Amino acid sequence: MAEERSGRGDGKETAEEMLSHAEERLNEGRFEEAIEIYKEIVQKDPLRPTLAKACNDCGVAYASLKQYDMAMGFFNTALNLSKYLMDEGLSTCYNLAQIYKTTGDDEKADEYFNRAVAIKKEHKRRDEEAKRTLNQETSDWV
Repeated sequence: MAEERSGRGDGKETAEEMLSHAEERLNEGRFEEAIEIYKEIVQKDPLRPTLAKACNDCGVAYASLKQYDMAMGFFNTALNLSKYLMDEGLSTCYNLAQIYKTTGDDEKADEYFNRAVAIKKEHKRRDEEAKRTLNQETSDWV
């Protein structure tokens, strides 16, 4: 397992390297190929940030194929790992909101949209606080 995580020793691609290839397929609209790679990544026992991103992106691929149940499953897994996502699940919540809207569940769509808005507000609050702190810390540098 350590070899899979580090990519050292067996000459195989790491999960992180595979993620890059899967993202390329996703961006090219080759959704089935991307899904196969994402599934391989999950089986490699990747680092949690890689797993979270793979699950979110696999959800995007399934949603693009209009396989909404599969997409929702992967998005929910990504949300369970949201502390490892760079945006803390913001895009995943938006993705789920769109799926629920598409499938006619407006109540669930609103729930996930509101979660996304709350995450975005929290990001803004933290950014503003970080700027204030930085300004206070660096004000005497000039």
